Amino acid sequence: MGAVRRTFCTLDQMRAALAVARGDAPPDVLITGGEVLNVYSGEVLPASVAIVAGRIAYVGQRQLETGENTTVIDARGRIVAPGYMDPHAHPHALFTPVAFARAVLPHGTTAAVADTLPLLYLTRPERTHDAMAALGRLPLRFFWFLRIHGQSHTPADQALMRNERLEALRALDDVRTVGEVTRWPLVYAGDATLLQRIADGLVAGRRVEGHAPGVSTDRLQVLAAAGISSDHEAITADQALDRLRAGLYVMLRHGSLRPDLPALAPVATGARAFSGRLMLTPDGPSAPFIASNGYLDYVIGTALRTGINAHAAYQMATVNPATYYGLDQELGGIAPGRRADLVLLEGLDQPRPLLVIAGGEVAARDGRLVRDIADLPWADWLRPYTPGPWRPDPSVFSLEGLPSPTPAMHLKDAAITTRVDIQHSGGLPDGVVRLVLVDPAGRWRCRTVLAGFAQRLGGLASTYSTGGGIYTMGQDPHDMAIAARRALDTGGGIVLVEDRAILFELPLPLGGMMSPLPVPEVAAAVERLARLLAERGYRHHDISYTLLFLGFDSLPYLRLTYQGLWDVLAGQALLPREDL
Repeated sequence: MGAVRRTFCTLDQMRAALAVARGDAPPDVLITGGEVLNVYSGEVLPASVAIVAGRIAYVGQRQLETGENTTVIDARGRIVAPGYMDPHAHPHALFTPVAFARAVLPHGTTAAVADTLPLLYLTRPERTHDAMAALGRLPLRFFWFLRIHGQSHTPADQALMRNERLEALRALDDVRTVGEVTRWPLVYAGDATLLQRIADGLVAGRRVEGHAPGVSTDRLQVLAAAGISSDHEAITADQALDRLRAGLYVMLRHGSLRPDLPALAPVATGARAFSGRLMLTPDGPSAPFIASNGYLDYVIGTALRTGINAHAAYQMATVNPATYYGLDQELGGIAPGRRADLVLLEGLDQPRPLLVIAGGEVAARDGRLVRDIADLPWADWLRPYTPGPWRPDPSVFSLEGLPSPTPAMHLKDAAITTRVDIQHSGGLPDGVVRLVLVDPAGRWRCRTVLAGFAQRLGGLASTYSTGGGIYTMGQDPHDMAIAARRALDTGGGIVLVEDRAILFELPLPLGGMMSPLPVPEVAAAVERLARLLAERGYRHHDISYTLLFLGFDSLPYLRLTYQGLWDVLAGQALLPREDL
């Protein structure tokens, strides 16, 4: 069964739209003089657009009467296009989803299907629905992909991912899909729990989001047979084509971690460009990426620069994701009955909007938010990060008891690690640091060493991770202890210490994962951390994802998780967890 098709239009909105469409009542908003990008027919046509009660009532050339309360927008010389829709968003990248909405709405993104994993991990179970519902009422309309397993082994996984909780959330109208299924090897092997959760999602009419980096053509066939309906992990045009041939929808990714669109663009040629099975996503870009480049407007612009047909590129960011998620009666185009999410552009070659309308109201003008988006009561929803008074001392970060040579992680790029074996009996080699995942309550630790991160590093602690603890790395156990203690004292955060002095800190008091700061301020902090670490030998391009993915148990090849130093391919711990 495909995704549930529905509209969120009420009977009152329908009646109001009928009255305006017939000419019996004036619209709330009338956009005149522009040319409308019709993503259904692939045309740009002169037309007026009438909006009432947050819905589009009429698109055409008939002269419409206005009332004394009608807002008239002169769009002469402009293109009126649908608001952009991100099919795969991660709106918790050190900032809150509210801060995300404030940052990307001026860039034209008016809807997003977003990750629930942080909400599942961070909110109290009885308040998760409240958080999702409140976010669904923002001007940037959030829908959700519901995770059905964790992203790293954590002690809380079983409780947070229990079937009853997932079933209740899956039944929500705003949950359009289950996944992303990052543990694809378990699906391939026929894991009973995952297959049951996928089957339950399909029976409920939900899509199933895949996550299968580097998977072979034959293995893609197996994943498609298991109900996976899309994938966003292709990094070459051939990989994208393999996914299309297996019947999957393909999200072409271009963001801070994986700027892949130039390599993927050749798949979006000829008939494939208009197949309706291709979509665009930034896939959770970092705060500096958003602050510097924008969001889907930047991805569309990149698609145009790679030679993708303009009409196809806009379809990939509007009607294609809406149709994929069964929301094309609600979103994705400019037509009667749809939610009034629109952008005004100087031309199709300039996707950064001059004006953004969300839900029938002007939300942004000339790149600036003009509609208030209130903060949400995170303190009422989130579980506290700091569980008690315990604070680590330097002994927690010793190498005593580890074998030498030690199976160790080597950071190959910002996200991928390989295995190396490192001697440490006479001290660590140059460019190698201790890496310890420690329980915030002091009950356990997992240890290894890490090469390829920095040449010199006193102590760096981070609660920004999927591993359920504090990742602390460095060459000086005293600096590491100071960094970890400070991260706990601030209720979570990222802290850099050198020679017993704190050089940098970014408090993350919202669940240990999110700052209450606006995206530009978070971006400035991340850029400062990146500069400090670059001075100490960090040579990769996205420090926020390096920290986040240290425990991501589906990325090759070694990860430090609650289970210990985890060999992803072998599915076993090379160095087990230690109780303290």
